[in-house]
Amino acid sequence: MFRIDEMTRGRFGNKILHYNTLMQLAESNSCETSCVPWEGSELFDDLCTYKDPKNSEAKVSWDEILESIKLDVSSTDYQVDPYSLHNNFWKVTKTDPRKFFKINEKHKRNLPKEKTNIGIHLRGTDILGADGNNGREIHEPKYYIDSINLCEKEFDNTKYYVCTDDLNFVSFIETVKHLESNNIEFELGSPNHYMDFSTLSECDVLIASSSTFVVCAGFIGKKNKKIIHSRIWLDKNINHTSWHTTPDPEHVRKWQLSFDSFWVDLYNSGGNNFYEMWNIV
Repeated sequence: MFRIDEMTRGRFGNKILHYNTLMQLAESNSCETSCVPWEGSELFDDLCTYKDPKNSEAKVSWDEILESIKLDVSSTDYQVDPYSLHNNFWKVTKTDPRKFFKINEKHKRNLPKEKTNIGIHLRGTDILGADGNNGREIHEPKYYIDSINLCEKEFDNTKYYVCTDDLNFVSFIETVKHLESNNIEFELGSPNHYMDFSTLSECDVLIASSSTFVVCAGFIGKKNKKIIHSRIWLDKNINHTSWHTTPDPEHVRKWQLSFDSFWVDLYNSGGNNFYEMWNIV
């Protein structure tokens, strides 16, 4: 059995990724799962529940997953490390995550079929605060404006959905101003992040931020989304730009580089069958 007895302390996107790692490992090893209650139950149907351990317990770490260490699932219950997130995504995701993540009727969005629905996600508060990694993950207004212009050139009958938790963030303000000044149809997201997630998950195109929130919306809901990412952001990961102004301890830096690798591999391969990058702006 694979287990989550301690859900990652990260925000909603990280929790989805942690749960995905659990379910993918269990699917690949044909064994049971157990998971403590988490906020995903508000949005998703049929999540796995908590079960008492059946065997001796051991922890499987994020780096052991990447190294494909041999696991004896017949005699051991494995606790999935809370840091097994997007750093493990390309390694473990062999089954369509939509099998494990079904948005419930309460929050499901049915976007207009006659439109090309384009979701825009902007980060704000969590990258501007004390632990904002020195602003490393900020996407400037130009990225969003250039992405909108690309979409207007490529697609007909567009409608945009602008989702963020920070209405004072300059990139949000400039993006909305650009949409308004060009008479482009759009609606603002909801203060309810479950509804925003559902909206993004059903879009045809995503103009993505660096957030795992929108990454997860990319592989849940509507299939074959066209996903746009920032060239500046990808370059920061390819070049392994330091997360902080002062050097981090070696074990922390190793962990950071494992998360960089998600974006590096996305850049190099374009993604996989479940998360595919369409363009870099």
